[in-house]
Amino acid sequence: MVWILIALGLYRCSIQLPDMEEAREQEIGTDPQEDTGQNVIQENIPETPFDENVRILIMNAGYHGIYHTELHISCEEGFTVLYNGELTDYTPDSELVLHTKDFEVGQTVCITGKNNGRIQLSEPDRSTPALYRGKLECHPDAEGIVVVNELPVEEYLYGVVPSEMPSDYPDEALKAQAVSARTYTYFHKQSYAYPEWEAHMDDSTAFQVYMKCEETQSAIRAVDETRDQVLTHDGKIVESFYYSTSSGYNGGARVWSDMPTAADAYLVETGEEIYASNSEEGEQAYRQYIDNGKEGDVEYREAWYRWKYDRSFDEDSARIFLKKLYALSQSQPETVRIRSRYLPSDQLPEEGAVRDIRILNRKKSGMVSGILIETEHFRVSVASQHAVRQALGCTQDVVTKNDGSRYIMGDILPSAYFYIEKIYDNNGEKGDNLRQVIIHGAGFGHGCGMSQNGAKGLAGRGLTAEQILAYYYKGSIMDIGELAKCQ
Repeated sequence: MVWILIALGLYRCSIQLPDMEEAREQEIGTDPQEDTGQNVIQENIPETPFDENVRILIMNAGYHGIYHTELHISCEEGFTVLYNGELTDYTPDSELVLHTKDFEVGQTVCITGKNNGRIQLSEPDRSTPALYRGKLECHPDAEGIVVVNELPVEEYLYGVVPSEMPSDYPDEALKAQAVSARTYTYFHKQSYAYPEWEAHMDDSTAFQVYMKCEETQSAIRAVDETRDQVLTHDGKIVESFYYSTSSGYNGGARVWSDMPTAADAYLVETGEEIYASNSEEGEQAYRQYIDNGKEGDVEYREAWYRWKYDRSFDEDSARIFLKKLYALSQSQPETVRIRSRYLPSDQLPEEGAVRDIRILNRKKSGMVSGILIETEHFRVSVASQHAVRQALGCTQDVVTKNDGSRYIMGDILPSAYFYIEKIYDNNGEKGDNLRQVIIHGAGFGHGCGMSQNGAKGLAGRGLTAEQILAYYYKGSIMDIGELAKCQ
């Protein structure tokens, strides 16, 4: 068994890295909008989590759901269709169009490209067709067609790496991405996220983005040159989170929960204890860090290193905001709680004004893990970084990045690393209604694991893939075959 001790790499590299506890740097999702992220492991355990194949559920256009209404299938090499025990050949110039009504519920249509050809899958509302290796299973359901792509892990990574990291990033950064993505894949192969269809993951930012971008030679090379390498800790495969851009500190394993987990051992939070003191002194110290940054931070010159978001709270905007808070309280009652001495919670959107938004909890990394919103009659507490980002984000609003470029937000704030500047009506003080808030933020993503733009920066400094991974994870690199023999 060959072990590559990541921790030792910290001291052997040409640019000496600090210990993880002292590291100053740290996402999915590389269309930087959602996280590769907080996925609940199901109880349905596959029989062979270390075999070479992975099963990916293909979401519909826009990732709005798992059901497809109409599919167009072709392959340059031709393809075969197995349905109800009967095998049918299709020539290279053929196209198969599937609708739910075309086959019986409960009967699977299995499509395989000839000569290992890649299957082209398109649908009317998907602008660009995607080419899939392996085979496609189409499962009819009352609500539509469910598509599962089964293929070897290494070939799956050909479609993940360029979708998660720009292919023009340095080779060593791409190789670090390949190892992290492979590790994440094998971790999730230990369970079925969609047990009804025996799919380990889907192709969205809820797991890893797959086939959003076409395969590239640089990404394929990164996968091939790291073949079968995975990250482990104490002989077990880890859940190797990653995200777009660091704020300058690593959020560690507890970016979603304060509960201790095994991940605490290999995903370590960095930062300054004063930030977590919940004191005015700590808040001022973090504001200074956000405003000035540190030139030593790997991503100091990245566009997402710092950003700013102005949000108005006129009457209409306030009601939109409060309506969203109420909706979140219905879908996430454990993290968004509405309290009032006199009124039922469904009256919150009728308030029409926000009196205050304040930070309740901040981690030593600077991450905000709790906020409180006050209106005339209500107090709304929001816990967890993801819920905070959901609460404060507003679809189609503009975020201004560090380089002056503009980003059109989805429905989630870029990160939970921020402070809030408040402007009250009539230039008043707290007690008047809020007229506007300016959110001064840092980084993009959940902040746990490897920062992809940090990996780019470290590669630019001459670090190898192994050294980059050492910067973000504690543990060892193992061959997946060797790891399987140890289980």
